[in-house]
Amino acid sequence: MRRIRGLVLAISSGVLITGCGGDSGSDAPGSNGKSATGQPAAQQLATTKGYALSTVIWDRVPIGVCWDMSNADLARYSSERSWSRLAVQETWERHSGVRFTGWRQCTNDPNYYGIRITVEDSATIGPHTVGLGAMLNNAPGGMSLDFTFRNWSPSCQGREEYCIRRVAAHEFGHALGFAHEQNRPDTPSTCNEPAQGTSGDTMIGEWDLASIMNYCNPNWNGDGKLSATDIEMAQKYYGAPRLTETVYTLTRAQAPARITAYDFASRTAKASIDLSLTGDYKQVDKMFASADGTRLHVLLERSPTSIDLATIDTATNKVLHVTPIGPLLTTSTGYSLQPAPDGKQVYLSSKNIINVIDADSGALLRKMVLPEDYSLIKVVTARNDDEHLYALANEPGTKLEVLRIETASAYIVGGYPAGSASSTMSDEFAVTDDAKKAYFVSVASFAGEGSLTEMDLESGITRVLTDLPEKKPRFLTPIDNQQILFADDNGTGPSAVILYDVTSRTKTTLLTSSSLVGYMQYDPTTRSVLLERSGIWSVNQIRQRADGKYRNVDLGLRSFTSGEVYNGVAPFVSVTR
Repeated sequence: MRRIRGLVLAISSGVLITGCGGDSGSDAPGSNGKSATGQPAAQQLATTKGYALSTVIWDRVPIGVCWDMSNADLARYSSERSWSRLAVQETWERHSGVRFTGWRQCTNDPNYYGIRITVEDSATIGPHTVGLGAMLNNAPGGMSLDFTFRNWSPSCQGREEYCIRRVAAHEFGHALGFAHEQNRPDTPSTCNEPAQGTSGDTMIGEWDLASIMNYCNPNWNGDGKLSATDIEMAQKYYGAPRLTETVYTLTRAQAPARITAYDFASRTAKASIDLSLTGDYKQVDKMFASADGTRLHVLLERSPTSIDLATIDTATNKVLHVTPIGPLLTTSTGYSLQPAPDGKQVYLSSKNIINVIDADSGALLRKMVLPEDYSLIKVVTARNDDEHLYALANEPGTKLEVLRIETASAYIVGGYPAGSASSTMSDEFAVTDDAKKAYFVSVASFAGEGSLTEMDLESGITRVLTDLPEKKPRFLTPIDNQQILFADDNGTGPSAVILYDVTSRTKTTLLTSSSLVGYMQYDPTTRSVLLERSGIWSVNQIRQRADGKYRNVDLGLRSFTSGEVYNGVAPFVSVTR
């Protein structure tokens, strides 16, 4: 059966709706339309039909995104919102310089810069945008998506993620200022889909059947993927993908500490950051970057319970502030730090308390207090879930539990058994970007050996990864929601770097080394692994070659040049800004 498409209605106010239809399959309702507000009809008639509307390209990035919905719906549609965000990240953000930020509940800010999204499911209204590009700026209902498909396109029921991701990728093309491809004046007669919605004034390349914006594309909404011409268009207006990377190496870990900033592409030093200004601290305790790459955080230790947080602006490589955080720590236990996904906050957990710290000022914003019986081992975030934190924690006795914590209320909204605490308990804990799976080391008893374990965060069901005999994984990192990367901390034999596909259960050993891996980080920009090995302290890169094999290259970016041997701190951090 044919695909649904919204009718375009010119109304008295002279505004067009860019409806986007497309049903994925068979039993969609008939064509429908609705009135809206937006671009004057005179302007619409004066422009040449095309592909991009150059007059409404956003003038700066990042572009805000917020959800116009109630608290209840915000919680109810957590997965659906995550699918939408992933679709945008894997298309427009991956292939151009555009960036979207926020992805939280809308407020009434009259100066809000960005796109307001509503969710509705009406048999007479499909997903749509009101106009193109910056015409959506702070417009209530500027974009509308469908998450339930009970009325519009009911063939999407049972495959909601499939449909939501493809619709979102298409609609965000409109939100960036790109019109339907079939609106172009050079559309061939073989495409009989009528022009729909606001048209453009600039054509990019030849007419493109494969465009994600083309209703004549035999793959509905391009199967959620950009064509070569889509990418060319996105880069014309929003630039190439951000590939500026800096590798910060800790060239001296003991006071007075020093950090060297290297340009990743040329491998040349571009800045030296002196941390001697903070007084009588002894050594660097930790080093990590904010999620958005704008800040580098360094913990300076005076004693195990007297620690300062130094924050560095990665644009200028200047120290913004040094703030004592020792008073926030509980003396009877360790602590865990995790940057928030928005890059503006840092979570510092100690025993049953999570302190929320402003990343720029170092000020304590608030405390999240959990029940006293819990002792937090490690707190992490999921990239596409701004509303929750995830924690591996001791519950009363010797049991472990995985917690989902609502950041707004500090309520534990999910808790699942994760095995027993042990005498050699690992703090390795990670959650996939889509917040569906968690990975950790579980043991059956206090004296038992551990095994890497996967947990479904919706049901709490666990699966021991029996294909992985390694008992002491380090630097555990989920990749693309279906692969995990880790180093095997094998003190009695060669140490390995392992990539494991949790779906196909395929294990690939990327590197075997006689030296322990001292630190490892996955680099999504180059899709490679960066690491340093104990006693060598030079950044290496593992990257897949054209023949499928992996090659290890020493990049020559040195750390710990004073000759000291210091474990327990990241000797380097790679930052993409």
